[in-house]
Amino acid sequence: MIKDIKKKLPQSRRSPLLDQIRGFSVVLMIIFHLSYDLNIFQLVNIDFLKNPYWYIFPRIIVLLFFFCVGISLGISHRPAIRWKPLGQRLLKLCGLAILISAATFYLFPQRWIYFGTLHSIALCSIMALPLIPYPNLSLIIGLGLMLPSAILRFDLPWILLPHPSMDYISPFPWVGAVLLGLFAQHQQLERVMTKSNHFLLQLLEITGKHALIIYLIHQPLLYSIAWFIRQAIPYR
Repeated sequence: MIKDIKKKLPQSRRSPLLDQIRGFSVVLMIIFHLSYDLNIFQLVNIDFLKNPYWYIFPRIIVLLFFFCVGISLGISHRPAIRWKPLGQRLLKLCGLAILISAATFYLFPQRWIYFGTLHSIALCSIMALPLIPYPNLSLIIGLGLMLPSAILRFDLPWILLPHPSMDYISPFPWVGAVLLGLFAQHQQLERVMTKSNHFLLQLLEITGKHALIIYLIHQPLLYSIAWFIRQAIPYR
């Protein structure tokens, strides 16, 4: 079945390992958001701020996604930046980010997303462009941003609005993860693994190729599932 699906996909110079990492990140994201939605409807009891596991879990997901962004930048724009594809990608990301902001402002005005994952990926991609040819500098700056954040739980609130957001991903320190991905691409990390015949790895690879569309639709679906479960199970 997996082979049949892959035959229908357009062939391109993609990295199987990169898609597998991205697909694994998507799986973790779905697990986290399902848990988050179940918690909203009091179907589970999770303290996402005080429980160390649930505090670290989403940050690992963001780290993996932004690390993949850096690898993708290196693959796509070495040895020279391809401005037209870059512009098209940024326009898509910015358009989708604005759509998410507008939709969440309408549906959840007290917690709308004013600078979420897609907003940050677009900005961090632009910020990382000058460092694409410089792997060692990317490594130094990336570690310089990420290590203090991990140790001190530092996340610069570079946009200040008088309310929490459903999804807030600051470019600092997360542009550091993009730079670490750039360094990894210079070491040709994406070539470590070729295509695999293992079912789960193939499934992750396919998931990674469609990460953006899954990102856009998964939360409304999961939220609806949690809502229906809540209707079926009365409060106690």
